[in-house]
Amino acid sequence: MVTDDRAVYSSPAGREFTFAAARFAGVNPGSRVLDMGCGYGDGACSIATEFRCRVTAVDASEENIRAGRELAVARGISHLVTFECADLLTSDYTDEPFDLVLAEGGVLTFLGRQRGMDLAHAWLAPRGFLAFSDLTMLSERVPQEVRAIFEDERFHYETENSYRALAGRAGFDVAFMCLVPPSGWDNYYAHMARRLEDNSGFFADPAVKLAFHREIDVYYRLEGFRYIGYLFCVARKQDRRAGPV
Repeated sequence: MVTDDRAVYSSPAGREFTFAAARFAGVNPGSRVLDMGCGYGDGACSIATEFRCRVTAVDASEENIRAGRELAVARGISHLVTFECADLLTSDYTDEPFDLVLAEGGVLTFLGRQRGMDLAHAWLAPRGFLAFSDLTMLSERVPQEVRAIFEDERFHYETENSYRALAGRAGFDVAFMCLVPPSGWDNYYAHMARRLEDNSGFFADPAVKLAFHREIDVYYRLEGFRYIGYLFCVARKQDRRAGPV
């Protein structure tokens, strides 16, 4: 069931998960937040609006950055959000560490999960928080037609247990982890269906339209939701002096 028909999130883990991450991290007007791979900027703008904190939102797509800046202006929080079009793998924020790093929408998979977590760890203040969301496999027995849509030669997904182990190796203690409910997927695909009507930009590409139509079809018609989940996690940077808690 669609519960947010205005969502412009590019993942099933929507606004409520961004807010949950901020509350775990104790975000307040004095906090600094980094949004890694901010997409259209809804997460960055929502957290700035709700908590009046400073947000640095980074994405490699100029189209996404333009959309984010327009959204920030429309919501009256452009003074709180700084949008940067940059490659996170060549960026460096160690001089001014953040209280919360958001890595939503599977950005860790695109960066390389270990590399992405290592970057987040380096850019966080002591005992800061990382919040991420990503596709996860719910079963080892996934029908080939379903697996072919969500995995390929480049992208292979973790399980909950393997993601926990990965976070630990990167120097994080998992504070909270859960699966996104079906409504999150419904909101996400409703947003994708609207974007597939675009006549310009990324979603105007016929190949992109076909790929998303296939994914939506497989998720519902072949009950892909039985095999594919969306994991949300909040993890805290370990105090290296004390070791894991």
